[in-house]
Amino acid sequence: MTDSLDDRIGRLLGRDDELIASPWQLFDEVRAASEPAFYSEAMGAWVITSHQLLHQIVLDPATWSNRSPTATYEFRDPVADHASAIAQEPEMADAVRRFRNRNRGRVLNTADPPEHVRQRRALNRAFRPARLRALEPEVESVSDGLIADFAPRGRADLVSEYAVLLPMVMISRMLGVPEDELEIFKKWSDDFAIPIGRANPTRAEVRSYIRSESEFEDYFSVLVEKRQTGPRDDLITDVANAEVDGDPLTHDERMGALRQFLLAGNETTTTLLANIGHRLATDHELRDRLASDRDLVPTFVEEALRYESPVTGLYRVATRATTLGAQRVVKGEFAWLSFAAANRDPELCPVPSNFDVDRESNDHVAFGYGEHYCIGQGLARLEAKVGTNAMLDLPNLTLADDHADAFMDSYILRGRTQLLVTFDPVRDATDNPPESINSPLHKS
Repeated sequence: MTDSLDDRIGRLLGRDDELIASPWQLFDEVRAASEPAFYSEAMGAWVITSHQLLHQIVLDPATWSNRSPTATYEFRDPVADHASAIAQEPEMADAVRRFRNRNRGRVLNTADPPEHVRQRRALNRAFRPARLRALEPEVESVSDGLIADFAPRGRADLVSEYAVLLPMVMISRMLGVPEDELEIFKKWSDDFAIPIGRANPTRAEVRSYIRSESEFEDYFSVLVEKRQTGPRDDLITDVANAEVDGDPLTHDERMGALRQFLLAGNETTTTLLANIGHRLATDHELRDRLASDRDLVPTFVEEALRYESPVTGLYRVATRATTLGAQRVVKGEFAWLSFAAANRDPELCPVPSNFDVDRESNDHVAFGYGEHYCIGQGLARLEAKVGTNAMLDLPNLTLADDHADAFMDSYILRGRTQLLVTFDPVRDATDNPPESINSPLHKS
């Protein structure tokens, strides 16, 4: 018996490896069944695959709230259930109490106007274009150091040895925190992703998630206080002293912004870099063309974003009765905005299943759209451009014979967990070797 469309959506939510690795046919089938949206009982939400309808929803925050972007309330229950049991553990009681209090706040990705507008105005300076332009030589230097560590071997796992480390090192430097503590920052970031797009996190995972939330707040609360009296040129200083019309951010807003900067500053860029590496290692004609014409790299990065969006989709919840086309939506119902599906909408671009670096226009929504357009997209694009050029400098880059695609078990954060590649060994012939990365994550 053939699974129904909703059964297959349920399998995607339930960590079906095949569908997580390649959800594109499923999204096409949802689009064909949409008028203009498909209601999934398994997801408990309207599934939005239309580029135009996605635009319409994100531009109407008064009707479609962003307060629960990574899960419907139903899918939050496993975390809440585990938290109730974990709260009975004496050593975890305070951490659970703080976790519950923190979840009542709305910051950036979980905020609506006017709070979001105020927060965004206060924090936009943190990712100002001048700062990003000044960062480019440093991004290139860090990238060179990472590449130099494995280039002589002619073999690497581009996820663990490059795609994880480049954004992690850069966000730590921008925050102004020691690189020898990257290991704990990475753990916090990974733990923050535990409830995102995963239907059944274990109690041990939820415990680790709650503990990391508590450790993160303890660590960064001290640094925020220090930066208020002793400012530096870093993100923590920007967040600690951010204000709009003389109105400073609250403590919860500061912690929420820093938490999101840490998570979004590395998880999604890691996925983007891994997707880029996979494309270069499998499409050798394109690889060689880009290597000989580096001016194509920026458009290549945009097509990589469109073709495999690092964030598959996020939720909105209806604040009032409304419609999607002729379909009635009840107050409190959810819509899952699939950026990945919208980026393959034939109304957006011709032959969307083809990776085409020559597209004349590329109005993708990989970084979202409207007021919630990713605040760190400039940094992600910079790291992707530098990363693409670095991987192009690995001669004859190709997938290793023993490579097997493996992905995170999240239907929202679709990222490769390894990328085994080979290439012609490269040895540094200069008198100025790239700087080494002083971090437990970077082991020579």
